Amino acid sequence: MEIKYRKEIEGLRALAIIGVLFYHVEFFLNNYKIFSGGFLGVDIFFVISGYLISKIILNELHNKNNLNLKYFYFRRVRRIFPALYLMIIVSIIFGWFYLTPENFKEFSNSIIASIFLYSNYFFFLEGLNYNAESSFLKPLLHTWSLAVEEQFYIIFPIFLVSIWKLRNNFNIIIISFLVLFVLSLLTTFNNISFSFYSSTSRFWELLAGTLLVFIEKKNLITNYKNYLSNLGIILIIISYLIFDNQTIHPSYLTLIPVFGTCLIILFINKNQILYRLLTNNIAAKIGIWSYSLYLWHYPIFAIARNRGKALSDYDKLELIILTFVLSIISYYFFEKPIRKLNYIKSKLLFSSIFILSATFVIFNIYSIKNNGFENRVHVILKNLSRENLWEKMNDHKGVCFDRVNSFCNFNNGFSNSIILIGDSHAEVISSNLYEQIQQKYNFISINRGGCIYLPGVKKTYQNGNEYHNCTTESKLEIEKIINKTKNSFIVIFGYFKLHFNESRGWNYQVQDNISVEESFKKSLLNILNNKNNNKVVLVYPVPTLPYDITKKIMNEVPKLSFKASDFLEKNPYMTSYESYINQNKAVFEIFNSLKHENLIKVYPEEIFCDKVKLNMCFAHKGKKFYYSDSNHLSYEGTKLLNKLILERIISKN
Repeated sequence: MEIKYRKEIEGLRALAIIGVLFYHVEFFLNNYKIFSGGFLGVDIFFVISGYLISKIILNELHNKNNLNLKYFYFRRVRRIFPALYLMIIVSIIFGWFYLTPENFKEFSNSIIASIFLYSNYFFFLEGLNYNAESSFLKPLLHTWSLAVEEQFYIIFPIFLVSIWKLRNNFNIIIISFLVLFVLSLLTTFNNISFSFYSSTSRFWELLAGTLLVFIEKKNLITNYKNYLSNLGIILIIISYLIFDNQTIHPSYLTLIPVFGTCLIILFINKNQILYRLLTNNIAAKIGIWSYSLYLWHYPIFAIARNRGKALSDYDKLELIILTFVLSIISYYFFEKPIRKLNYIKSKLLFSSIFILSATFVIFNIYSIKNNGFENRVHVILKNLSRENLWEKMNDHKGVCFDRVNSFCNFNNGFSNSIILIGDSHAEVISSNLYEQIQQKYNFISINRGGCIYLPGVKKTYQNGNEYHNCTTESKLEIEKIINKTKNSFIVIFGYFKLHFNESRGWNYQVQDNISVEESFKKSLLNILNNKNNNKVVLVYPVPTLPYDITKKIMNEVPKLSFKASDFLEKNPYMTSYESYINQNKAVFEIFNSLKHENLIKVYPEEIFCDKVKLNMCFAHKGKKFYYSDSNHLSYEGTKLLNKLILERIISKN
């Protein structure tokens, strides 16, 4: 069995990395994201990797009837780690200057996960949605796919060696492929986020490449059909153009780009235009650089976005050029020379990798313990990063936030209660609200991330599963609490403009064929018309900023206090009142239409905006910042809002 260099596979790699680049760079044409399914380039890489690694292993088994596992793993480490470590070192240097303490701490955790090859599960446990806007700010998120491949490389050679001498080894590969594919579908149905990152949901794609090697080995393809490889490229391009963030993935739909890649590898021949396209010098070079391009593109764009500045198309082009420059330098002066090292010199390389790994671990553990080296930033940002308002509200069972039942109930023996119901926007105000009311009311905190008060609405993921913390059981529990409560105040607060938007990765199923907005109004009126004489305190949305304020502080505010005061006085952070109104127009229309004697309305604009003289909303007053990001209030902001809420409650009591 002979391994022949196939230049067209470099072209396939180029096609894969171009898709990934366009997806992460985010170019738009008339509000249409170019290559909205470009993330499927990773799936193409999986098939190619499975094909090539299987060919290498089967070639050695065929020629030597044995596989030198030690040398196999040695080559994998030599191929992957040096370039990866170089990228991490450079990312640390730039991250030091541009990442906030909280982000640097997360970055440090992700470095440890990357070097120990479990970053796919790390990012899942972090609750990170790959398609979310926040994911583009994580410099090492892309290493999840490297972790999947390396996990495959650890397990697969042992598996292949164990079945090599069996007569029905091809059938075992087919069965393994089918079992893993079905397992992937079941995992996606139950937990789409876990399925995206999980190696068990991705191994079938690498095994698809293995199947191709067995098909070639057994000469099962005797008549090359040109149109089949052309069909393959059509399937890939269609996937790039039609798939988007809403597509359920991985799923049976993932078969489209995977099958397309398989068709090209199996059926392409030198007489085709497609072959000439994939083997031209530009495509081949990009394919050769593809690993370096994949390594460098993500941290470059993530760190640029962490500067708090929206990237223009011109900025993006500059960053793409920088990505290519660094990738080419990395390939020719680092990656390629190291891959050519002989076994003796490579021992020194392995010693260096071991020492560097230990250094990474020590450095990043120290970073985590010191909250992302918080002393390197301005004291304003240092204080904001320490607030952790989502974790401040606790009872004997732990953190109150994001529970689906057993909600925190601080019964202080008073006849009246305040019940706070909302999402993370409500949670950040909860601890200070309790501080201000604990000598006057009982307090119940019911706040769940991404979940507002919509009892008549079933919120589901794109795959149809119920949203994890917006379950029917959770809603029934809340209804029981409300129905038992009398002569009390139910505070409703949240990021409503987000929740009334179904393009965010979820769906709504509404009872009685009414809109989500009408269902919300109906739910509030049910409380107001109840004989328990409860009052609803409806808090209007707070203004949102067009940027993350912590990144602005990190990259713009001078570290010296007297210079910071002078800078903030001359360059106050604010957003237009008109923008605030326009962004929340639909929400305001719903809220304004609600009228009832037991309805209390709270308008945050009264404290955060000057709509008479300046027509602006403010992010701070001097060095007291009201926000911890672009839309969540800081402790200073919560104190102001809670004071306003309680003033309205007292006036009605």
